[in-house]
Amino acid sequence: MRQTTSGQMAATYQRISADREGRELGVTRQLSENRSLAEREGLALIGGEPYTDNDISASTSARKERPQYQRLLADARAGRIKVIVALTQGRLTRTPREYEDLIDLATKYGVRFLYVKSPSFDLNTAQGRGIGRTMAARAAEEAEETSERVLDAARQRAEKAEPHGHGRAYGLRKGGRALRPKEAAEIERWAAHVLAGGSLKAIADDLNERRIKSANGGIWRSANVGRILRAPRIAGLRLYQPPTPPGEDPPEPIEYPAAHPAIVPVATWRALRVILDDPKRLTNGGAVQLQFLGTGLYRCERCEGRTVASSRNRAKQRTYKCPGCWRTWKAEPIDEWIAGAGGIVELLLTKEDERQRLLPRPEKSAGAVDTAALEEERRVIGVNLGEVAAEFALAKSGAVRKALQDAIHKAEARLAEIDAAVVAAGRVDPLTEVLGDDPVAAWRAMRDVHRRQALIRRVMTITLGTPLRGRQPFDPKRFITVEPL
Repeated sequence: MRQTTSGQMAATYQRISADREGRELGVTRQLSENRSLAEREGLALIGGEPYTDNDISASTSARKERPQYQRLLADARAGRIKVIVALTQGRLTRTPREYEDLIDLATKYGVRFLYVKSPSFDLNTAQGRGIGRTMAARAAEEAEETSERVLDAARQRAEKAEPHGHGRAYGLRKGGRALRPKEAAEIERWAAHVLAGGSLKAIADDLNERRIKSANGGIWRSANVGRILRAPRIAGLRLYQPPTPPGEDPPEPIEYPAAHPAIVPVATWRALRVILDDPKRLTNGGAVQLQFLGTGLYRCERCEGRTVASSRNRAKQRTYKCPGCWRTWKAEPIDEWIAGAGGIVELLLTKEDERQRLLPRPEKSAGAVDTAALEEERRVIGVNLGEVAAEFALAKSGAVRKALQDAIHKAEARLAEIDAAVVAAGRVDPLTEVLGDDPVAAWRAMRDVHRRQALIRRVMTITLGTPLRGRQPFDPKRFITVEPL
């Protein structure tokens, strides 16, 4: 028999395991039904942010934390909640281990549970706890069986090169077996842009300016472009993630051929992943566009080549500042002299002998580099590095710590070499775009500052010396050194 809960402080909990469209429709419907039950029971709902975990599983194989679920338990233990309302018991948890936490809430803190679509029972009684534990065990079994079926089906689809079936991907026709030529050509352009030093934001801005829509008809953002360029499908691959054995790290995904042709070579895709996943890139995926040409490009003569940053002085004039010695230079005249009309870059590009010197050098072809083997070596080093780091944290002997630290440094150096080799296998020479019939026009049409910087780094170094002061006329030769490479 259900005990009365009228007038008690209550909270609703909503969760859905998969929300591929990101629209939160499932949890929104749950919230409505949970609130209706609370109203019928005469409960007073606690204010503030709803306790909702969207697109997070609660099964035994789940690895993502459920922050709102943990907040719910903490508030219940603190006495702020006496009744928890959910759609079913399975929305709260599908694991017997977590179910013991709910029993503790009932027996130690007097919390009661109400469910919209499954029986509600008193966990303060032995019979109620027995029923609850049985239901939790059954829910865990069903979740694990479902997971096994899903994994088996995913593996079989991967082995047969069958498409995932989660809507149309950009670059592919519906069904995932054929390319859309115009969209595939766009992806090729994006890849070349990034491999030549360009930014994701410049790609997104260009697509929006040309009114090109995404696969679902929306506008483009840097993150959308980055996800597509990281996706194995652009290299004609699909990945299958094998299940993770208990207590072990997830195994490496297995690569299978996709059902459609490749848009870019595999070496190009691997290089894109290394570049886009580089920790030195902005944490938001490079969404912030670099604004000023010299930032991180121009070097300070006094500080042995340390690159400068941009700032503004008291008069709100844009300046370059060395973070080492704090010298500053007015930015606009330097940028104009380097990259403006008739500037150093254009002069270099218009000289025929210089153009011949700058033609892309013949290098080892991308196919000669076994990027798959390099990635496997990187994976093995990463696993070993984690084990060595754990040993280092526990070691007390100075000699042992020194040996482990040396091993860590060698492994990190090798990882850097591997990444450089993978990127080199797919790298696009920044000069490719400007060494055609009209290099000056191509340079002026290049709006992405990242691309401009990459091109300049390819052909010259620029060093700033003692700044001009006061009313001294601008004379770049007095303090700017340009050295062709």
